[in-house]
Amino acid sequence: MKIDKTLDCIGLFCPMPVVKTKLELETMGIGEVLEILSDDPGFEKDLPAWCKLSGEEFLEIKKEGNIIKGYVKKNR
Repeated sequence: MKIDKTLDCIGLFCPMPVVKTKLELETMGIGEVLEILSDDPGFEKDLPAWCKLSGEEFLEIKKEGNIIKGYVKKNR
């Protein structure tokens, strides 16, 4: 997977990682992939739920220690 941008949301808690994800995706082109880094345990469930509501494409979640990496493809 080619990552076009990385968004660091470490230290931010609900709802800020999703809010910042939305704002960052607004600056990106259709088809680009955003990697989001978070240490908020709720982010693992929040990101796929938000993608379903927003129409953006949820790709996957990876956990590396206490860091959660989320991947979203801009669809709109």
